[in-house]
Amino acid sequence: MILIIGGSGFLGYYLHHGLIASGKKIISTYYKNRIEEENFCYLNITNTKSTIKLIQKIQPDIIIYASGITDVDLCEKNKKLARAINVDGIKNVIDGAKNYGSKIIYISTSAVFDGSKRFYLETDKTNPISYYGKTKLDGEKVVINSGLPNMIIRTDQPYGWKKNWHHTNSVLRIMTTLEQGKNFEEISDWYNTPTYVEDFVKATIRLIDKEQTGFFHVVGIDYDNRFNFSKKVCDAFGFKQDKIQKINSKDLKLPARRVNVKLVSKKIASFNITMLSFSKGLEKMKMVVS
Repeated sequence: MILIIGGSGFLGYYLHHGLIASGKKIISTYYKNRIEEENFCYLNITNTKSTIKLIQKIQPDIIIYASGITDVDLCEKNKKLARAINVDGIKNVIDGAKNYGSKIIYISTSAVFDGSKRFYLETDKTNPISYYGKTKLDGEKVVINSGLPNMIIRTDQPYGWKKNWHHTNSVLRIMTTLEQGKNFEEISDWYNTPTYVEDFVKATIRLIDKEQTGFFHVVGIDYDNRFNFSKKVCDAFGFKQDKIQKINSKDLKLPARRVNVKLVSKKIASFNITMLSFSKGLEKMKMVVS
């Protein structure tokens, strides 16, 4: 049995259905957004007693922690909330899982690195700059030091079609704006490695099936700035590139500092896992609605 904490979120929801399709038995949790589907249940991850009680009831072999506050600026403005979900929540899970020896899979981020290197492997030294990155690194440490079998999966900028309760992602934000006939301002000095969500799910399932532990980077193969990625979205979905206006992040005066981090996912290749380019991921999105 696999328990997904945060199964109503973007990654969690895709993981839930991908794992079911692969023949796994799944229970997933939701919090704010009630999911009227089989195998979903309510959980407030900040409630220690409720979390432990749920784990005692299910006694899962694997727990995937897909819950998290991923809004970098919100984490900077509301540090108490960020720590409660990204760190204290996984502590509650581990308190419940210790009696059953459950394997913990923690979904993490490129933000645990400081961007000072050209690229980052799983073995590279962490040094987060933002408070979001600091909480995610603290969450990683909680899992590593738990004494339970574990796997840390770091990813970057997941994208794909979403349900109406999900927060938007970089691709859909562009499309929604352009569909309204508006110009879209995109940042030219932020670099990412966008990851097609279906790709992420397939890779995660493969690593679970191979009973892997340790650190893994699961990201797309392209690394570029957001302005260039936005032009590829235009090409894929038939929008005019001149509707994209280039801006610099300094003009936005955002609360949280961003750094450019290139995650490299060579390690997963040994398990015959291949990740899509950004253009191929967009093609996959088009196929879903065509």
